[in-house]
Amino acid sequence: MNWVDGFSVANWVIVFQSFLIASLLLILWIYLPMFWGAPWIPIGLRTADRMLRMADVQPGQTVIDLGAGDGRMVILAARKYKARAKGVEIDPLRVLAANLSIGILGLRGKAYVRWENLHMFDFTGADVVTLFLMQGTNQTLKDRLEKTLRPGAKVVSHLFSMSGWTPVALDDRRGIFVYEIGNTTGEIETKFY
Repeated sequence: MNWVDGFSVANWVIVFQSFLIASLLLILWIYLPMFWGAPWIPIGLRTADRMLRMADVQPGQTVIDLGAGDGRMVILAARKYKARAKGVEIDPLRVLAANLSIGILGLRGKAYVRWENLHMFDFTGADVVTLFLMQGTNQTLKDRLEKTLRPGAKVVSHLFSMSGWTPVALDDRRGIFVYEIGNTTGEIETKFY
């Protein structure tokens, strides 16, 4: 028996407890944010780009990503679309990772992710708000988005709609819903992609 096997057999309780604790921490890291909005499921870069294109993001506009995760939407908005990009994320490790990436890419001053609860985050002045949250979280944010954002601002959601609002644009294949504040109800002709 080699020393690794000898260590494992002699200290199996410590090894098992360490494995159990590491597994529990990983599960908490992934699913704990669900209590504040959604579990962390990274969005694909093609989908993120499609969301920003469908919202017709222009240079200088303000894009806010609610539940920014590792900051990929914020980085894409600042880097490719030349927008002022802000994100909010409840997980401090993801915030750190996002802001490190922003710094490495030379986007400081153009983009950031703040550690905060998205229900408390001020998105006044946003031209585009992006989100990949659960249906219930979208519904709790709906009234606040409508009251806070100016008419013409866009809300772009991935996979989960804003029940009661009619999208101005929809990509069924990728599950992208684009809404325009001031134009969310009534007879809207939805543009399909």
